[in-house]
This record gives sequence, C-alpha cells and structure tokens, in this order.
Amino acid sequence: MSRMFLLLMTAAFFTACKNEQPSNDQARIVFEPGDLSFIASSLNPKQETMSALYGNDSALRLLSKDGHQVIAGAVMKLVTWRDHDNPQYFGSKINGELLSVETIQAGSNDSIAYHLDLGTLQHQTPQAERIAYIMTYKPVQIP
Repeated sequence: MSRMFLLLMTAAFFTACKNEQPSNDQARIVFEPGDLSFIASSLNPKQETMSALYGNDSALRLLSKDGHQVIAGAVMKLVTWRDHDNPQYFGSKINGELLSVETIQAGSNDSIAYHLDLGTLQHQTPQAERIAYIMTYKPVQIP
C-alpha cells in the first residue's frame, strides 16, 4: 500500500510541476490602448472575429455627432481579434489572437489618414472604405 501511495505521489508531483513555456507561435499579443478610451465594439460571426474601437476625446465627440464633421486631432484605433469559445461560460466568446490594429487620424485640414499598424485584413478593402466603416461605429452609451 505504501509503495503504491509513494508511486502516486511521485507521479502527481512530476505532472503538477511541469513548467511549459508557450512557444513563439503561441505567444499572445496584448493590445494596450494607452491614452485612448474604449468607444464601441462589434462581432462578426461569419468571420469569427470581434473588434473594439478605441479613441481619444476628439474621436468620441466626432462619432457622437450626426454629421461626422472632421475634428482635428481625432485618433481612433480599431482592434480586431479572432474569437474563441469561452471555456468558463457555455455559449459565450472571448478574444483570441490579435489579427489587426487599424488607425485613423484626423488632420487639421479635414483630412483623415489611415494606417494598418499590425496584421492583415481578411479582405483587401480600399482605405476609403475602411475609414467609412470605422466612422459608422456609434459610441456605447453608459448610463
């Protein structure tokens, strides 16, 4: 009996102390918004992605207006992740690997610049269409 107990305890010790380091292809990239605040989010079930839009105060004012008149200095970042089933809650999704980070920035002369900071887009869409899409986000209303 004591040999069996000792064998089980030894096996439990070695399996519990297994120290696995994720390989580079499993490393999870985390997006840090810095000074930008959360504005809105969206899900795309067909592409199995979820996105969050972050922006500064000027971007929030810009998206809150109906006319979408450009406000100089507005900065927005649309961050897109692959979604995964949440192992903790049946039927819910969580963000997985970071797919892309897109930035749009309003200039002083009513111009808007677009830049793909990280990743690739699933569909090669012209910049003007990406800007128009990002501008359709409406800020989340918090009571």
